[in-house]
Amino acid sequence: MTHISFWGGVGVVGSSKVLIEEAGWRVLLDLGLDFNPIPPLFRGRVMPRTDQILADRLKAGCAPQIPYLYRPDALRGVDLPGGSDQKTALFLSHAHPDHMGLTGWVDPSIPIFASPETQAIMTALQNAGLGVEGYAPRVQPLPESTPLAFGPFRVSRYPIDHDVPGSSAYIVATSAGAIAYTGDLRLHGSHPDWVQAFVQAARGCHALIIEGTLLNQAHQEPLESEMEHQLDQYLAITSGLILLSLNPVNLERVKTFVTKTRERGRTILFPLEQARFLEEMGLQHIEVQEESTLKRIHHNPQRYLVQLPVTGFPRLLDLPVGAESLYLYSNGEPYGPSDPDWTTLMDWLHYTQIPFRSLSSTGHASASALHQIVRDIAPTLVFPIHTATPEALRPPVGTKRVLPVRGNPGFDLGHGFGD
Repeated sequence: MTHISFWGGVGVVGSSKVLIEEAGWRVLLDLGLDFNPIPPLFRGRVMPRTDQILADRLKAGCAPQIPYLYRPDALRGVDLPGGSDQKTALFLSHAHPDHMGLTGWVDPSIPIFASPETQAIMTALQNAGLGVEGYAPRVQPLPESTPLAFGPFRVSRYPIDHDVPGSSAYIVATSAGAIAYTGDLRLHGSHPDWVQAFVQAARGCHALIIEGTLLNQAHQEPLESEMEHQLDQYLAITSGLILLSLNPVNLERVKTFVTKTRERGRTILFPLEQARFLEEMGLQHIEVQEESTLKRIHHNPQRYLVQLPVTGFPRLLDLPVGAESLYLYSNGEPYGPSDPDWTTLMDWLHYTQIPFRSLSSTGHASASALHQIVRDIAPTLVFPIHTATPEALRPPVGTKRVLPVRGNPGFDLGHGFGD
Protein backbone atom coordinates (compact mmCIF):
# COMPACT_ATOMS: atom_id res chain seq x y z
CA MET A 1 0.00 0.00 0.00
CA THR A 2 1.25 3.48 -0.90
CA HIS A 3 0.50 6.18 1.66
CA ILE A 4 0.73 9.97 1.25
CA SER A 5 0.69 12.45 4.12
CA PHE A 6 1.02 16.22 4.06
CA TRP A 7 3.04 17.95 6.79
CA GLY A 8 2.99 21.47 5.40
CA GLY A 9 1.42 23.60 2.70
CA VAL A 10 -2.07 22.62 3.85
CA GLY A 11 -4.36 25.64 3.74
CA VAL A 12 -1.39 28.01 3.61
CA VAL A 13 1.06 29.29 0.99
CA GLY A 14 4.51 27.76 1.44
CA SER A 15 5.99 25.28 3.93
CA SER A 16 5.62 22.28 1.62
CA LYS A 17 6.37 18.83 3.05
CA VAL A 18 4.96 15.67 1.42
CA LEU A 19 5.73 12.18 2.74
CA ILE A 20 5.24 9.11 0.53
CA GLU A 21 5.51 5.71 2.26
CA GLU A 22 5.51 2.15 1.04
CA ALA A 23 6.72 -1.11 2.63
CA GLY A 24 8.55 0.77 5.36
CA TRP A 25 10.41 3.04 2.90
CA ARG A 26 9.85 6.79 2.76
CA VAL A 27 10.36 9.56 0.22
CA LEU A 28 10.01 13.09 1.61
CA LEU A 29 9.40 15.87 -0.91
CA ASP A 30 10.62 19.20 0.49
CA LEU A 31 11.12 20.21 4.11
CA GLY A 32 10.26 23.89 4.36
CA LEU A 33 9.94 26.36 7.18
CA ASP A 34 6.40 27.27 8.23
CA PHE A 35 6.12 31.02 7.61
CA ASN A 36 2.40 31.06 8.40
CA PRO A 37 2.07 28.46 11.18
CA ILE A 38 -1.23 27.77 12.86
CA PRO A 39 -1.25 28.93 15.61
CA PRO A 40 1.18 31.74 14.65
CA LEU A 41 3.29 31.57 17.82
CA PHE A 42 6.64 32.49 16.27
CA ARG A 43 6.45 35.81 14.45
CA GLY A 44 7.91 39.29 14.75
CA ARG A 45 10.42 39.34 17.59
CA VAL A 46 9.19 36.06 19.12
CA MET A 47 11.55 33.38 17.86
CA PRO A 48 12.54 29.88 19.05
CA ARG A 49 15.16 29.76 21.76
CA THR A 50 18.65 29.66 20.24
CA ASP A 51 19.70 26.56 22.19
CA GLN A 52 16.66 24.49 21.16
CA ILE A 53 15.34 25.88 17.91
CA LEU A 54 14.02 22.65 16.41
CA ALA A 55 12.60 21.45 19.73
CA ASP A 56 10.63 24.68 20.10
CA ARG A 57 9.34 24.44 16.54
CA LEU A 58 8.23 20.85 17.09
CA LYS A 59 6.51 21.61 20.39
CA ALA A 60 4.69 24.58 18.82
CA GLY A 61 3.55 22.57 15.79
CA CYS A 62 5.85 24.50 13.43
CA ALA A 63 7.83 21.47 12.26
CA PRO A 64 6.56 18.01 11.27
CA GLN A 65 6.46 15.29 13.92
CA ILE A 66 8.10 12.72 11.65
CA PRO A 67 10.14 10.04 13.46
CA TYR A 68 13.63 9.04 12.37
CA LEU A 69 14.24 12.23 10.43
CA TYR A 70 16.09 14.68 12.66
CA ARG A 71 19.46 14.80 14.36
CA PRO A 72 19.04 13.33 17.87
CA ASP A 73 20.96 16.22 19.47
CA ALA A 74 18.34 18.70 18.15
CA LEU A 75 15.42 16.89 19.85
CA ARG A 76 16.10 17.89 23.43
CA GLY A 77 12.92 17.55 25.45
CA VAL A 78 10.92 16.18 22.50
CA ASP A 79 9.49 12.66 22.62
CA LEU A 80 10.31 11.82 19.01
CA PRO A 81 12.78 9.19 17.78
CA GLY A 82 15.74 10.77 16.02
CA GLY A 83 18.47 9.45 13.78
CA SER A 84 17.78 7.48 10.60
CA ASP A 85 15.85 4.32 9.80
CA GLN A 86 18.08 3.90 6.70
CA LYS A 87 14.93 3.85 4.57
CA THR A 88 14.24 7.59 4.21
CA ALA A 89 15.40 10.04 1.52
CA LEU A 90 14.64 13.75 1.09
CA PHE A 91 14.20 15.40 -2.31
CA LEU A 92 14.19 19.21 -2.59
CA SER A 93 12.33 21.13 -5.28
CA HIS A 94 14.23 24.42 -4.94
CA ALA A 95 16.25 26.73 -2.70
CA HIS A 96 13.53 28.79 -1.02
CA PRO A 97 13.29 28.56 2.78
CA ASP A 98 9.64 27.47 2.68
CA HIS A 99 10.83 24.36 0.81
CA MET A 100 14.26 23.63 2.31
CA GLY A 101 14.49 25.72 5.49
CA LEU A 102 14.44 22.76 7.94
CA THR A 103 17.14 20.73 6.17
CA GLY A 104 19.77 21.86 8.68
CA TRP A 105 18.14 19.60 11.28
CA VAL A 106 18.00 16.44 9.15
CA ASP A 107 20.09 13.54 10.43
CA PRO A 108 23.31 13.51 8.37
CA SER A 109 22.87 9.84 7.44
CA ILE A 110 19.65 10.62 5.55
CA PRO A 111 20.41 11.40 1.88
CA ILE A 112 19.22 14.77 0.55
CA PHE A 113 18.88 15.14 -3.22
CA ALA A 114 18.33 18.21 -5.39
CA SER A 115 19.40 19.73 -8.69
CA PRO A 116 23.07 20.74 -9.02
CA GLU A 117 21.96 24.40 -9.13
CA THR A 118 20.01 24.05 -5.88
CA GLN A 119 23.02 22.42 -4.27
CA ALA A 120 25.23 25.32 -5.42
CA ILE A 121 22.79 27.98 -4.20
CA MET A 122 22.42 26.36 -0.77
CA THR A 123 26.20 26.11 -0.44
CA ALA A 124 26.68 29.74 -1.46
CA LEU A 125 23.99 30.89 0.98
CA GLN A 126 25.72 28.95 3.75
CA ASN A 127 29.10 30.44 2.92
CA ALA A 128 27.64 33.95 2.87
CA GLY A 129 26.03 33.59 6.29
CA LEU A 130 22.52 33.23 4.88
CA GLY A 131 22.17 29.47 5.27
CA VAL A 132 19.48 27.40 6.92
CA GLU A 133 19.00 26.93 10.64
CA GLY A 134 21.09 24.30 12.37
CA TYR A 135 23.88 22.58 10.50
CA ALA A 136 24.96 22.84 6.88
CA PRO A 137 23.00 20.13 5.05
CA ARG A 138 24.86 17.75 2.76
CA VAL A 139 22.96 17.90 -0.53
CA GLN A 140 23.68 15.47 -3.35
CA PRO A 141 23.12 16.52 -6.98
CA LEU A 142 20.52 14.47 -8.82
CA PRO A 143 20.69 14.36 -12.64
CA GLU A 144 17.52 15.27 -14.48
CA SER A 145 15.19 12.65 -15.98
CA THR A 146 17.34 9.77 -14.69
CA PRO A 147 15.30 7.58 -12.30
CA LEU A 148 16.89 6.96 -8.90
CA ALA A 149 15.94 3.61 -7.36
CA PHE A 150 15.24 3.94 -3.63
CA GLY A 151 13.60 0.95 -1.98
CA PRO A 152 10.35 0.27 -3.88
CA PHE A 153 10.41 3.76 -5.43
CA ARG A 154 11.92 5.19 -8.58
CA VAL A 155 12.31 8.96 -8.30
CA SER A 156 12.86 11.15 -11.37
CA ARG A 157 13.67 14.87 -11.31
CA TYR A 158 12.56 17.34 -14.00
CA PRO A 159 13.68 20.97 -14.37
CA ILE A 160 10.83 23.41 -13.83
CA ASP A 161 10.46 27.17 -14.29
CA HIS A 162 10.25 29.12 -11.02
CA ASP A 163 11.92 32.32 -9.82
CA VAL A 164 15.08 30.59 -8.58
CA PRO A 165 17.51 28.58 -10.72
CA GLY A 166 17.53 24.82 -10.38
CA SER A 167 13.86 24.46 -9.50
CA SER A 168 12.58 20.93 -9.96
CA ALA A 169 9.47 18.80 -10.15
CA TYR A 170 9.48 15.10 -9.32
CA ILE A 171 7.72 11.94 -10.45
CA VAL A 172 7.79 9.08 -7.95
CA ALA A 173 6.97 5.64 -9.33
CA THR A 174 5.16 3.51 -6.74
CA SER A 175 3.25 0.22 -6.72
CA ALA A 176 0.01 2.24 -6.82
CA GLY A 177 1.12 4.24 -9.86
CA ALA A 178 3.09 7.40 -10.52
CA ILE A 179 2.90 10.36 -8.13
CA ALA A 180 3.84 13.70 -9.69
CA TYR A 181 4.89 16.68 -7.55
CA THR A 182 5.18 20.11 -9.16
CA GLY A 183 7.11 21.98 -6.48
CA ASP A 184 6.56 25.65 -7.38
CA LEU A 185 6.15 26.49 -11.06
CA ARG A 186 5.01 29.09 -13.58
CA LEU A 187 4.27 29.36 -17.30
CA HIS A 188 5.03 33.10 -17.64
CA GLY A 189 8.77 32.79 -17.06
CA SER A 190 11.65 32.28 -19.46
CA HIS A 191 11.32 28.50 -19.73
CA PRO A 192 7.69 27.39 -20.17
CA ASP A 193 9.09 24.54 -22.28
CA TRP A 194 10.50 22.96 -19.10
CA VAL A 195 7.04 22.93 -17.56
CA GLN A 196 5.54 21.42 -20.69
CA ALA A 197 8.18 18.67 -20.72
CA PHE A 198 7.29 17.79 -17.13
CA VAL A 199 3.57 17.85 -17.97
CA GLN A 200 4.21 15.43 -20.82
CA ALA A 201 6.20 13.09 -18.55
CA ALA A 202 3.49 13.21 -15.87
CA ARG A 203 0.55 12.74 -18.22
CA GLY A 204 -1.93 10.17 -16.91
CA CYS A 205 -0.23 9.79 -13.52
CA HIS A 206 -2.23 8.32 -10.65
CA ALA A 207 -1.77 11.31 -8.31
CA LEU A 208 -0.73 14.91 -8.96
CA ILE A 209 0.39 17.13 -6.07
CA ILE A 210 0.26 20.68 -7.40
CA GLU A 211 1.03 24.07 -5.88
CA GLY A 212 -1.89 26.51 -5.97
CA THR A 213 -0.57 29.83 -4.68
CA LEU A 214 -2.63 31.97 -7.08
CA LEU A 215 -5.76 29.80 -7.35
CA ASN A 216 -7.93 32.54 -5.86
CA GLN A 217 -6.63 35.31 -8.17
CA ALA A 218 -8.11 35.98 -11.59
CA HIS A 219 -5.37 38.20 -13.02
CA GLN A 220 -2.55 37.02 -15.26
CA GLU A 221 1.02 37.48 -14.07
CA PRO A 222 3.18 39.67 -16.34
CA LEU A 223 5.89 37.93 -18.31
CA GLU A 224 9.33 37.91 -16.74
CA SER A 225 10.60 39.44 -19.98
CA GLU A 226 8.52 42.56 -19.28
CA MET A 227 10.53 43.36 -16.15
CA GLU A 228 13.44 44.97 -18.03
CA HIS A 229 11.24 47.45 -19.91
CA GLN A 230 9.30 48.44 -16.78
CA LEU A 231 12.50 48.85 -14.78
CA ASP A 232 13.95 51.14 -17.44
CA GLN A 233 10.86 53.34 -17.21
CA TYR A 234 11.16 53.69 -13.43
CA LEU A 235 14.87 54.49 -13.71
CA ALA A 236 14.11 57.20 -16.27
CA ILE A 237 11.39 59.01 -14.31
CA THR A 238 12.80 58.80 -10.75
CA SER A 239 15.00 61.77 -9.85
CA GLY A 240 15.96 60.62 -6.35
CA LEU A 241 17.18 57.57 -4.50
CA ILE A 242 15.52 54.24 -5.29
CA LEU A 243 15.02 51.68 -2.52
CA LEU A 244 14.85 48.13 -3.75
CA SER A 245 13.31 44.84 -2.64
CA LEU A 246 14.80 41.97 -4.68
CA ASN A 247 15.05 38.32 -3.70
CA PRO A 248 18.80 37.64 -4.14
CA VAL A 249 18.25 34.00 -5.17
CA ASN A 250 16.19 35.21 -8.15
CA LEU A 251 19.46 35.40 -10.05
CA GLU A 252 17.89 36.02 -13.45
CA ARG A 253 16.15 39.16 -12.21
CA VAL A 254 19.14 40.35 -10.19
CA LYS A 255 21.28 40.17 -13.36
CA THR A 256 18.64 42.19 -15.23
CA PHE A 257 18.54 44.85 -12.54
CA VAL A 258 22.32 45.15 -12.25
CA THR A 259 22.76 45.42 -16.03
CA LYS A 260 19.96 47.90 -16.63
CA THR A 261 20.88 50.16 -13.72
CA ARG A 262 24.50 50.31 -14.89
CA GLU A 263 23.29 51.33 -18.34
CA ARG A 264 21.39 54.18 -16.68
CA GLY A 265 24.45 55.29 -14.70
CA ARG A 266 23.19 53.93 -11.40
CA THR A 267 24.66 51.43 -8.95
CA ILE A 268 22.84 48.92 -6.75
CA LEU A 269 24.22 48.64 -3.21
CA PHE A 270 23.62 45.24 -1.60
CA PRO A 271 23.95 44.25 2.07
CA LEU A 272 27.24 42.47 2.74
CA GLU A 273 25.86 38.92 3.08
CA GLN A 274 23.76 39.24 -0.08
CA ALA A 275 26.74 40.64 -1.99
CA ARG A 276 28.88 37.71 -0.89
CA PHE A 277 26.23 35.27 -2.06
CA LEU A 278 25.82 36.94 -5.45
CA GLU A 279 29.57 37.07 -6.04
CA GLU A 280 29.91 33.40 -5.13
CA MET A 281 27.21 32.63 -7.70
CA GLY A 282 29.32 34.36 -10.33
CA LEU A 283 27.53 37.70 -10.71
CA GLN A 284 29.67 40.70 -11.58
CA HIS A 285 29.50 44.40 -10.71
CA ILE A 286 28.09 43.70 -7.24
CA GLU A 287 28.60 46.64 -4.88
CA VAL A 288 28.42 46.43 -1.08
CA GLN A 289 26.67 48.80 1.29
CA GLU A 290 29.47 50.36 3.34
CA GLU A 291 29.45 53.47 5.45
CA SER A 292 31.68 55.31 2.99
CA THR A 293 29.42 54.32 0.09
CA LEU A 294 26.27 55.30 1.91
CA LYS A 295 27.73 58.72 2.61
CA ARG A 296 28.16 59.28 -1.15
CA ILE A 297 24.43 58.77 -1.60
CA HIS A 298 23.76 62.14 0.03
CA HIS A 299 25.73 63.91 -2.71
CA ASN A 300 24.27 61.96 -5.65
CA PRO A 301 21.12 60.07 -4.60
CA GLN A 302 20.01 59.82 -8.24
CA ARG A 303 22.95 57.51 -8.97
CA TYR A 304 22.06 54.73 -6.54
CA LEU A 305 19.63 51.99 -5.68
CA VAL A 306 19.78 50.54 -2.17
CA GLN A 307 18.63 46.95 -1.56
CA LEU A 308 16.82 47.27 1.76
CA PRO A 309 16.08 44.18 3.88
CA VAL A 310 13.51 44.37 6.65
CA THR A 311 16.22 44.78 9.27
CA GLY A 312 17.51 47.78 7.30
CA PHE A 313 14.34 49.88 7.55
CA PRO A 314 15.92 52.21 10.17
CA ARG A 315 18.45 53.28 7.49
CA LEU A 316 15.61 55.30 5.99
CA LEU A 317 16.04 57.75 8.87
CA ASP A 318 19.51 58.67 7.58
CA LEU A 319 19.09 58.43 3.82
CA PRO A 320 18.01 61.31 1.53
CA VAL A 321 14.49 60.09 0.86
CA GLY A 322 11.09 61.64 0.27
CA ALA A 323 8.58 62.25 -2.47
CA GLU A 324 11.28 62.30 -5.17
CA SER A 325 12.45 58.83 -4.12
CA LEU A 326 10.91 55.46 -4.94
CA TYR A 327 10.47 52.16 -3.14
CA LEU A 328 10.55 49.53 -5.87
CA TYR A 329 9.11 46.21 -4.74
CA SER A 330 10.19 43.23 -6.84
CA ASN A 331 9.25 40.10 -4.89
CA GLY A 332 11.90 40.47 -2.19
CA GLU A 333 11.33 40.76 1.54
CA PRO A 334 8.87 41.32 3.04
CA TYR A 335 7.33 38.60 0.91
CA GLY A 336 3.96 40.08 0.04
CA PRO A 337 0.94 41.31 2.01
CA SER A 338 0.64 38.03 3.94
CA ASP A 339 4.10 38.61 5.45
CA PRO A 340 3.82 40.06 9.00
CA ASP A 341 6.49 42.61 8.06
CA TRP A 342 4.41 44.02 5.19
CA THR A 343 2.44 46.34 7.47
CA THR A 344 5.70 47.50 9.01
CA LEU A 345 7.04 48.36 5.54
CA MET A 346 3.92 50.36 4.72
CA ASP A 347 4.27 52.28 8.00
CA TRP A 348 7.89 53.19 7.24
CA LEU A 349 7.06 54.33 3.71
CA HIS A 350 4.18 56.45 4.98
CA TYR A 351 6.38 58.07 7.63
CA THR A 352 9.21 58.83 5.18
CA GLN A 353 6.79 59.82 2.36
CA ILE A 354 8.41 57.46 -0.13
CA PRO A 355 6.18 56.43 -3.07
CA PHE A 356 5.66 52.68 -3.50
CA ARG A 357 5.63 50.88 -6.83
CA SER A 358 5.47 47.19 -7.60
CA LEU A 359 7.65 45.68 -10.30
CA SER A 360 6.82 42.07 -9.72
CA SER A 361 6.14 38.86 -11.52
CA THR A 362 5.88 35.95 -9.17
CA GLY A 363 7.30 32.48 -9.52
CA HIS A 364 3.82 30.97 -9.32
CA ALA A 365 1.45 29.99 -12.09
CA SER A 366 -1.80 31.85 -12.58
CA ALA A 367 -5.09 30.12 -11.81
CA SER A 368 -5.79 29.56 -15.50
CA ALA A 369 -2.33 28.07 -16.02
CA LEU A 370 -2.78 25.74 -13.04
CA HIS A 371 -6.09 24.49 -14.40
CA GLN A 372 -4.52 23.98 -17.82
CA ILE A 373 -1.69 21.94 -16.29
CA VAL A 374 -4.18 19.71 -14.46
CA ARG A 375 -6.21 19.23 -17.64
CA ASP A 376 -3.11 18.36 -19.65
CA ILE A 377 -1.79 15.87 -17.07
CA ALA A 378 -5.26 14.39 -16.44
CA PRO A 379 -4.35 12.54 -13.24
CA THR A 380 -6.71 10.19 -11.44
CA LEU A 381 -6.29 12.22 -8.24
CA VAL A 382 -5.13 15.80 -7.68
CA PHE A 383 -4.00 17.22 -4.34
CA PRO A 384 -3.79 21.06 -4.27
CA ILE A 385 -1.27 22.32 -1.70
CA HIS A 386 0.75 25.50 -1.08
CA THR A 387 -2.46 27.55 -1.21
CA ALA A 388 -4.95 29.17 1.14
CA THR A 389 -7.79 28.19 -1.18
CA PRO A 390 -7.36 24.55 -2.30
CA GLU A 391 -11.10 24.30 -2.95
CA ALA A 392 -10.64 26.79 -5.83
CA LEU A 393 -9.03 24.08 -7.95
CA ARG A 394 -11.65 22.71 -10.33
CA PRO A 395 -10.41 19.48 -11.91
CA PRO A 396 -11.66 18.18 -15.26
CA VAL A 397 -14.06 15.28 -15.62
CA GLY A 398 -12.27 12.06 -14.75
CA THR A 399 -9.97 13.63 -12.12
CA LYS A 400 -10.92 13.56 -8.44
CA ARG A 401 -9.82 16.50 -6.32
CA VAL A 402 -8.68 15.55 -2.82
CA LEU A 403 -8.27 18.29 -0.22
CA PRO A 404 -5.19 17.43 1.87
CA VAL A 405 -5.21 17.29 5.65
CA ARG A 406 -2.15 18.03 7.73
CA GLY A 407 -0.20 15.11 9.18
CA ASN A 408 -1.53 11.63 9.70
CA PRO A 409 -3.64 9.71 8.84
CA GLY A 410 -3.06 10.99 5.31
CA PHE A 411 -4.29 8.96 2.34
CA ASP A 412 -3.83 5.42 1.05
CA LEU A 413 -3.78 5.50 -2.72
CA GLY A 414 -6.35 3.30 -4.35
CA HIS A 415 -9.07 3.93 -1.76
CA GLY A 416 -12.22 5.74 -2.86
CA PHE A 417 -11.74 8.92 -0.91
CA GLY A 418 -12.87 12.36 -2.06
CA ASP A 419 -13.69 15.89 -0.88
